[in-house]
Amino acid sequence: MCNKHRFLDIINNFIVFDSGVKKTCRHNQYFGIQAAKKHIAQRKDGIVWHTQGSGKSLTMVWLAKWIRENVTNSRVLIITDRTELDEQIEKVFFGVDESIYRTKSGADLITQLNQPNPWLLCSLVHKFGRGGDDDSLDSKDTDDFIKDIQASLPSDFSLRAIYLSLLMSVTALSLASCTAL
Repeated sequence: MCNKHRFLDIINNFIVFDSGVKKTCRHNQYFGIQAAKKHIAQRKDGIVWHTQGSGKSLTMVWLAKWIRENVTNSRVLIITDRTELDEQIEKVFFGVDESIYRTKSGADLITQLNQPNPWLLCSLVHKFGRGGDDDSLDSKDTDDFIKDIQASLPSDFSLRAIYLSLLMSVTALSLASCTAL
């Protein structure tokens, strides 16, 4: 972990102040991000799998920052499966002075993806192709929703989704139309 090149990389790229507390990466975060960078450079998809308490949120921070700095015209969409995790992601990004936009509905997600900004968004996986009380989309199924936004999705970044069919759809989107994945 502490060879000269790696140690300098950690000092330069893996130290953040999370709400005033200095934090650095763990070995699993460092090597996971290094592997993800290679996949992004090769325009391949992938999943970074974490266990409880292993640093998912900060891994997302470091990787999102790397994408913004190293992939031209990139945008990052973080997709989560629980409201609590969505709120946690927002809190962590704000804690390291990064602005993140939480989508309010499926329609809001489409609207935001069709704009050049914000560069960093988060959304619940449930908002993909789902109508409801807080969602002004028609009751489209996921496949129709994917087809509607496929041409306009600039970038996608997904670390965790437990719904296999939706994860496969997001992966199909990333291969078809994403700038960075």
